[in-house]
Amino acid sequence: MPRNIVVFADGTGQRGGIFFDENRSNIYKLYRATRCGPEYSVNPAEQLAFYDPGIGTEPIEGNIFLKLFRRLHNLVSQATGLGLTLNMIQCYAAIIRMWRPGDRIFLFGFSRGAYTVRALGGVLAYCGVPTRMPDGTPLLRDETSTIRIAKEAVKDVYQFTSSRYREKATPEQLMRLEQRDLLAAQFRQKYGSGDGGMSNTVPYFIGVFDTIASLANPQALGMLVALLAAILMAASWILSFFAFSFLWWSGVLGGLAIVLAAVWYAGEHLKAPGPLPGYSARQTRHWTEFRMRFHDFKLSSRVPYARHAISIDENRAEFNPVRWIGDEGGDENGVRRFEQVWFAGNHSDVGGSYPENDSRLSDTALRWMLDAATAVGLVHDQAWLSLFPDAAGPQHDEKRNGVYRHTQTLVRRVRPDAELHQSVIDRFDLPEVLQYNMLKPYRPEALRDHELVKHHYKASGTS
Repeated sequence: MPRNIVVFADGTGQRGGIFFDENRSNIYKLYRATRCGPEYSVNPAEQLAFYDPGIGTEPIEGNIFLKLFRRLHNLVSQATGLGLTLNMIQCYAAIIRMWRPGDRIFLFGFSRGAYTVRALGGVLAYCGVPTRMPDGTPLLRDETSTIRIAKEAVKDVYQFTSSRYREKATPEQLMRLEQRDLLAAQFRQKYGSGDGGMSNTVPYFIGVFDTIASLANPQALGMLVALLAAILMAASWILSFFAFSFLWWSGVLGGLAIVLAAVWYAGEHLKAPGPLPGYSARQTRHWTEFRMRFHDFKLSSRVPYARHAISIDENRAEFNPVRWIGDEGGDENGVRRFEQVWFAGNHSDVGGSYPENDSRLSDTALRWMLDAATAVGLVHDQAWLSLFPDAAGPQHDEKRNGVYRHTQTLVRRVRPDAELHQSVIDRFDLPEVLQYNMLKPYRPEALRDHELVKHHYKASGTS
């Protein structure tokens, strides 16, 4: 019997299941309710689930050196977003281990985890899911083998170049896209993951909360630079007691750091797959962009269902959302194929991770997502997910509290005809709601010109 293979990618700094009483994202809440286990009613013969924690969440445990390394690793990951490729590899490897022909793949993500699963959908569209080894023997499904295969698909094929609209590509960019098509075809032939010139599967359902493309956290990046400079200076000072001067050691260690950074950059960004049909080895060799980007915002026509919940009130410039373009037609039962809907609240008011007392807005987005996914076959244990959506729920503002206080502000652009969730309309009708620390009418600047609610601004004299 075909099963559901459900993969969850959490947002940066989000890792559920550590403490009994913790702030949980919508991703971890969904995972808890859809996984199998001795306390759950989900039948593993019907559905298997995998949860991938967000970037920069390695557990701080072990001896003092391991703890120091993991703290530094988490800081580097959150500062640069470099863990995103690893997250893609881990999620794809989990699919390779669990998937069998005929199974349906559900992908869910929040924030950069949403970016991860949308990119993972691209990996599946190009590479499919392997069914055998290159020599024709049965597929090795152990963790080490699947990670190795996943690295090949993600780094050598999908990340060979950035995705973009072909009709808008330059001749150079178009050539790289054509070369990636050839690499994908070779991968599918090598691992038996093709079907009539295409991949043997794509995601059946993709559900994402407030997709964020920004890979760099400016506060964490500043802390990282300061920390590395302090370590370099401290090491130079200590070594100067044994030989040479402080400036000499600073130059040597600084030069060594630059060399190591250059070697790492070459390993990550130099692509040299060798000759491909119609292309010489020299023609396929190139440097990729410093950061891989989505230039193609169109949902694949092969994906049956997709949902995107977007925040109206998030105001941090570096949290600008990556929108989707999709076919909004329905299936044979009238279920809409694609919906991109705007919800009240900031980034985590939509994707979750605030205390439960303050989670009514995120419950609203989660209820919408859960209803859409269960309507097309997702199984969940209701005993592990009690939701209390409320249009009057409290709203947060990270710009007014914490490390983002001094970062750039950006009001999100919402088209006048963009789809608003019904709870947003209801929120406008309330006399007042809690917005950070004050009760007042809900009148976000982002919706001032929206055709469904602009009359509220005129009535309240805020036009």
